[in-house]
Amino acid sequence: MKTIQCMTAMLVLLFCGAAFAETIQVSSASLRQKPGSFYPVVTVLNKGDEVTILKTHGMWRRAKTADGQTGWVSENAFKAQGRSIDYGLMAQDTSGRRMATVMVTAAVKGFFENRVRTGNLNRALFEAPFVRYVTPESYGAFKEETFRGRRSHGYFLSKTPVYSKGPFFISEQMVAVSAYITGRLAAPGLVTDRALVSYVNNVAQLVAESSEFYDLPISVHVVDTDAIFANATPMGVILVSRGMLDIIRSENELACLLAHELSHVTLQHGAIETEARKSKINAEDAFAEMDDELGKDEVEQELDDLAMDMYEHAIRGRKEVYEMEADARGVLYAKRAGYDPSGMATLLTRLRRVQADVPWDEEPSHWLPNSMGRRINVLPKKTPSGDYVNFGSRYNRMVR
Repeated sequence: MKTIQCMTAMLVLLFCGAAFAETIQVSSASLRQKPGSFYPVVTVLNKGDEVTILKTHGMWRRAKTADGQTGWVSENAFKAQGRSIDYGLMAQDTSGRRMATVMVTAAVKGFFENRVRTGNLNRALFEAPFVRYVTPESYGAFKEETFRGRRSHGYFLSKTPVYSKGPFFISEQMVAVSAYITGRLAAPGLVTDRALVSYVNNVAQLVAESSEFYDLPISVHVVDTDAIFANATPMGVILVSRGMLDIIRSENELACLLAHELSHVTLQHGAIETEARKSKINAEDAFAEMDDELGKDEVEQELDDLAMDMYEHAIRGRKEVYEMEADARGVLYAKRAGYDPSGMATLLTRLRRVQADVPWDEEPSHWLPNSMGRRINVLPKKTPSGDYVNFGSRYNRMVR
């Protein structure tokens, strides 16, 4: 009852335009230049910091810190920790930062060193996996075109509610695993067509804004290979192959694909698997003991084997229940973004037809499993009533 009364009081203050104080509830949150996860970070707010709320814009609040800095912070930062993402080091401005190698060294000492030495990684993305492809100008124009002559984005958000399955913490280990998966999958190189990459990232940003964790920064790399795959890392970096884009026929199918991958992040599938292996990823002193007992070369080989195990599990061997959960939640995200969610079923059906010609042991993808039929059977096949779209012509114009 007290919580409801408190929320009511805050809404009244906001409506009246009166400033009031609020306290950050998560261990770290980003204060950004403007409302949106793709804007630069002004400063990092920590749990217990008190800020003055000046105004609201959607699910973002303009806040002033005790030392006079102003910016925008997500409403999620003021929720109890059990209902939001604890960003940890990701609360910093991660775009282009050479952070992955430092984190890998600090968190898991030598975890991926052998792979780096063999050259089976895109070194640049391994060291700095997050790239900000979305710009305010391009995304603003994209979103305006998307909803021109239609109902607003807010309408679609209100029609399909979505709730958090629980909190998760983006740990150093998760960033390390994300760096490795990004570097490994991007080894063939990236597509350099700026218009195409910007378009894919704008669709992804709209999908992310339509999730419960709308403040999660995301980055989509388009890998220059004919192999068919799409994968998300625990820190919100998504990789989509050129081969997958060639299979897709419309923007709603792309949105469903990206929504599925984002769902793996928000449902914490990567975090769960990282935690399951955390007993092998111990603190620095434990590695020092291993060095003494086994010798440096043996320790590096053991950790490299562990890296491969985590890579294989994340990329090739995700549990079927994870895939079905990501399909279901991805459909919700696509609907909330205003897309026809039947695109999930049409894409999976097309992938099912091509999977017979693709040897499983040659494809780093969970999009070509033998269980595809079971996933398709539980998905919506028809366009729901309302103003949901597929944007087939725009997709073909931007991607073909």
